[in-house]
Amino acid sequence: MMTSVRVLAWLCAFASIVAAKAESLTDRSMRLIVPFAAGGTVDIVARIVGAKLSGLAGAKVVIDNRGGAGGVIGTEMAAQARGDGATLLLTSAAITYDPSLHDKLPYDTVRDLAPVAMIGTTPNLLVAAPSFPARSARDLIKLAHERPGGVTFATGGYGSSSHLAAALFSYVSGARFNHVPYKGAAPALADVVAGHVDFMIATTPGAIQQVRAGSLRTLGISSLARSPELPDVPTIAETGLPGYEYVAWFGVFALGTTPPTLVTRLNALLHQVVTDAETRDNLIVQGVTPKHLTVDEFRATVASEIERWHAVIEKFGIRTQP
Repeated sequence: MMTSVRVLAWLCAFASIVAAKAESLTDRSMRLIVPFAAGGTVDIVARIVGAKLSGLAGAKVVIDNRGGAGGVIGTEMAAQARGDGATLLLTSAAITYDPSLHDKLPYDTVRDLAPVAMIGTTPNLLVAAPSFPARSARDLIKLAHERPGGVTFATGGYGSSSHLAAALFSYVSGARFNHVPYKGAAPALADVVAGHVDFMIATTPGAIQQVRAGSLRTLGISSLARSPELPDVPTIAETGLPGYEYVAWFGVFALGTTPPTLVTRLNALLHQVVTDAETRDNLIVQGVTPKHLTVDEFRATVASEIERWHAVIEKFGIRTQP
């Protein structure tokens, strides 16, 4: 009888070890898919996160850049991966635009992808050349009403984050502007600096150097609170457009069929990543404010963003191509 009890106890212990091993993140390499080209902001964030995650998970984290179609190609790969936590997607808020920007996606964003954790946020800057007459969001709105269709804004292309940020500005303010799309944010910003286009709502990392050099003036920042990095720059909401908020974010997703317990565990690991002092400093240098949400909070954020951008995109008929 005693032998049977010992055998049963040993079997139970062995089963527990096997079960823990099945969900362990320490005995295999992990792939972190980035659905954008190497060198961009999302890629930089992924490499900062991956370096720390590798140590915490006890597994090598491989960054896999799969750019194309505005992030759709890489996201599709993540949606087709195994739901074992070994393959994750690190992407931007663009994932919540895509369901409305594209007539048909090769995946269902809500069904096929599981929100795991938010990594951080970054506001945009409403910028113009120093010679532009508007000095605030209020001035810009007034100018647009005085010159219907005569005020221009630059973007990195149709359906880009800068396009949607400006569309939201127009949507909330009721002002109408003339869109001048470029093949990328850098040439768009260069023409704003040169005064060829009136304004742009650009990413903070992309515009901050020109702002500090005095070649661009900031008319406002797109977050609801002022940035600790730019405390003298007022928010767009406080300078003429109450309620306006556009904050880009970065987050990690897994396959939709990933077990909830594993998603929760991954969320806890990523919480350790974004609260690590060195990681936080590295993100802040890139203009990204580290931010952690629970799985439920992040899932609710994604759902809310999909709904909000659908309203804006449908109103303005925005697509990835005109």
